[in-house]
Amino acid sequence: MQHDAIVNVVDDDAAIRDAVSVLLQTRGLRSRTFPTAEAFLASLNDTTPVCAVVDVCLPGMNGLELQQQLASRMIEAALVVMTGQASVPMAVEAMRAGALHFIEKPLDPETLLEVLDEALARRGAIAEQTAKRDQTQARFARLTPREREVLALLVEGHMNKVIAGRLGISTRTAEHHRAHIMAKMEAPTLSHLIRLTHGFLNLSRPA
Repeated sequence: MQHDAIVNVVDDDAAIRDAVSVLLQTRGLRSRTFPTAEAFLASLNDTTPVCAVVDVCLPGMNGLELQQQLASRMIEAALVVMTGQASVPMAVEAMRAGALHFIEKPLDPETLLEVLDEALARRGAIAEQTAKRDQTQARFARLTPREREVLALLVEGHMNKVIAGRLGISTRTAEHHRAHIMAKMEAPTLSHLIRLTHGFLNLSRPA
């Protein structure tokens, strides 16, 4: 398991919260516990990806509604949904909403640890992807409007001469823009630049 991540435990049963927390401690994992979905949401100050084990049947907002709230707040989550009143429709709804696993109470410790291991790995992958995306967005913000136009055409596969003609600038100017883009985006090669940006950024298109 990843020992640098926190598992959030959301359940209105204090005994369940305590049991899961103690189980996680035996594996060297940190946890935070919450009696309601509202309390969990209130603890989230940004869009950092989270890992959580969540009961479906909660007072107030239920576990499935919590999934919807996380999605609406653009918070990526690796969720393990649990319930003592499992049903096939409920499980299908939870999985469609993005839950990684759906498990029944009473919880089997080894099963829970196994699925949480997968959830933490998923959360780690999400966090890495988010960090790369944020880094790319920060680099993109350094570009001038003209450089963004050049970048959009570069990503489409156009050569400097074609870009110059499309934008009404000289080929030398297009080359200068390309060099500045490569430097600002910290892309050592054109293929690297395309991988960074293609299908990811909503680039400004030249008129």
